[in-house]
Amino acid sequence: MKSQLETSTTSGTNQTGFAPHGDVLARMIEGASEFPPTSSGGPAGIAEVRIDYARVSEPPATMPGAPVTPARLPLLDRLGARMQFERTGARLYDALISKLDAYGSFDGGPSRRELLEIRGQELDHALLTQELVSSIGGDPTAITPGANLATTASQGIACVLLDPRTSLVDCLEAMLIIELTDQDMWGMLARTAEPLGDAAMIDKITQAQKTELEHLARLRGWLEAADQARSKVARSTR
Repeated sequence: MKSQLETSTTSGTNQTGFAPHGDVLARMIEGASEFPPTSSGGPAGIAEVRIDYARVSEPPATMPGAPVTPARLPLLDRLGARMQFERTGARLYDALISKLDAYGSFDGGPSRRELLEIRGQELDHALLTQELVSSIGGDPTAITPGANLATTASQGIACVLLDPRTSLVDCLEAMLIIELTDQDMWGMLARTAEPLGDAAMIDKITQAQKTELEHLARLRGWLEAADQARSKVARSTR
């Protein structure tokens, strides 16, 4: 089994660069000139099409017709987004645990117990948002616009973690995007909840944000350890 850090510190079979093969590049450019684009235009034309479609398109999702007062709809949307993101987070940590089981960890990297602990906390946060949605009269099974956006935004991260070719370190780097977003979005949720004056709700949200900050600190520590280990391997192969 290869080391988690081997692929980033040793040469492989990557032949995507053209810098050492100027003659090949010249022939490719020459060949491409024989088949010009089938239509005229450029970035400006593409932008015009995007703008036209944006102006006539419907929203990707709408708020559900739940018995919630208009003043609470922004909070309901934020809660829906957090519920979806945290549920996805739990699944992403499941995939991260599989990477660790497949490749093993590294000096200073995460243990299986630590990843399981974070995975459990992500699920707890999803259940918390479900509880908070119900507490303001919303339907936790409804997909709000924010939830729809969270699903789409996290798809790229899921692709990285589910790709069998990526390493544990690759996936930790991808999860940094998730944890950075988590930290800020819990803060936005707290600000959205403030006008309601529900101290108990705000306390629960703030506590979840603190836990997410701990996740972020752990992840940064693991990635720093990975960088140090890579540097050590690189020095030993000089």
